[in-house]
Amino acid sequence: MTELNLTQAVEKFALVTCHLSDDDLEREWTWRAYSEGVRFALLRTYEELRTLAAVMIAERAVKGAPTTTTHHALAQYHAAYRDLQVLLVGLDDALLNQPPARDQWPLRVILGHIMAAEREFFARIWYAVQQVRRPVAEDEIAPKAVEMSAAEVAEFVGSFEDFERTMNRLRLTGIMAYFDTLHKRVLRELTDIKGFELDAESLWWEETPFTVEFRLHRLDSHLRQHTVQIEKTLEALVGPPSETRRLLRLIYAALADVDSIIVGDWGFGKEQRRELAGKISLRADEIAAIFER
Repeated sequence: MTELNLTQAVEKFALVTCHLSDDDLEREWTWRAYSEGVRFALLRTYEELRTLAAVMIAERAVKGAPTTTTHHALAQYHAAYRDLQVLLVGLDDALLNQPPARDQWPLRVILGHIMAAEREFFARIWYAVQQVRRPVAEDEIAPKAVEMSAAEVAEFVGSFEDFERTMNRLRLTGIMAYFDTLHKRVLRELTDIKGFELDAESLWWEETPFTVEFRLHRLDSHLRQHTVQIEKTLEALVGPPSETRRLLRLIYAALADVDSIIVGDWGFGKEQRRELAGKISLRADEIAAIFER
């Protein structure tokens, strides 16, 4: 979502650090007057992302495209996505199919459910907006909510059968790459929804109309719901998160803050993001070198 190299730099840093123990965080690392060990490398990365977000949000208010209600809703959904991403960084593929307890879903099933639902949310939001945008004759009554057919959904996001086969064969990195492609498409294709179009209604399994605005926020809420489920699953399988993973979660939240500012103005702050990406990438190399000695 942000220029790819900033996202990649943060992911690189996360992969280098995600397995560090509390003792590892005490290893020597210095930044200017701060000699607080490797722990401060994570905190400094967090600080830099938060600083960039503060600068960019002020600048967009003056120089960038106006921010709409839709932009804000998509940014909230994106923050939920980043929060899920960081939970899964560096996990062993062996955990994918291991249920935390009898009759409970393993990670593969949870992730498949999340993406299956998002495909459907996305399709129905898009379809409802298209119905509003369809030219209407002067004497024609405004269209009521129309349910998107299964064939239309399959044409828009691909068949569910193909999706299910894909989810069942991929490793964790492949699943998350698939999710990333879907997620970016949602952000790009829904970003131009106008304020009045948020009232457009759609029909789905509920058998009663729900607005585009509701379904946009359901993208966020549903993802949060199952992120909590994944947190519980991981605690059952591998124990509570380490200090490092807690700090990485803050870093990904800060990355989401930067990301949120460019929704609807995708090139905004390009040079600033590129510069910070370089710093974070170099820092990842520094940390990796410390543990290779």
